[in-house]
Amino acid sequence: MIKILVVIFAGLALQGCASTMKLSPQALGTQQKIFKEGVESVISSKRAVVSVRPASSTHQSDQCPKIIVSVLNNTNESFNFSTEDIQASDGSHPLKVYTYDELVAEEKSRAVWAAVGAALGGAGRSMQAASSGYTYNSGTAAASAYGNNGQSAYGYGTYSGYTYNAAAVQQAQASANAQTNQEIAAINSHTENSLKNLDASALKKTTILPQTWYGGTVTIDPAKSTQNPHKITLIVTAAGEQHEFLLNDSKLEN
Repeated sequence: MIKILVVIFAGLALQGCASTMKLSPQALGTQQKIFKEGVESVISSKRAVVSVRPASSTHQSDQCPKIIVSVLNNTNESFNFSTEDIQASDGSHPLKVYTYDELVAEEKSRAVWAAVGAALGGAGRSMQAASSGYTYNSGTAAASAYGNNGQSAYGYGTYSGYTYNAAAVQQAQASANAQTNQEIAAINSHTENSLKNLDASALKKTTILPQTWYGGTVTIDPAKSTQNPHKITLIVTAAGEQHEFLLNDSKLEN
């Protein structure tokens, strides 16, 4: 339990140090830079046309940036395209490009650990509920008695002990179980929605037919560079040719 709490507090500390970042694609050579609804995109045209743009206007420095990569097969032959055809780096360090299967596995793993946390919290509440039926009582008592012969007797003492209320325990246990069930249901709902979003948006291996578009969201590791702004380079291979893209990842001032 102590180790789990340490990990949680460490994660909160890291989140507190995170900065808000903005990805800005830069046009190289003959590339074309365009805007759509305020979002910058860069288009590279060769045998295939490749477009790159940020998936969101900002991201946190400790979170994986997401980039939308779209490809137009401008040839007369089909070719396969996947995250295996994309390499990323921050200039001096290669950055991992996650496959769809890795993102799904990561989301499921996150759900498992969230469920473990909910179960641990539920166990704690269950223990508290089990002890809630005990009430400690203590006090003093005095008594006197008179006999037929006119004599009297007087007594004085203290008492202490526990009483047990089974109904209170049952009610507290039901409340604890309901809270745990609600937390697990929320985790399951969040996971289901996240997996649906991944299936709908993440780039997956696809055969691109001639004169057709395909694209999806690509997730990469955060840059390791501490410079501001630092540069992220993407190399996208399509139709046997490489397209190089440069994105500035800059910290937004508060």
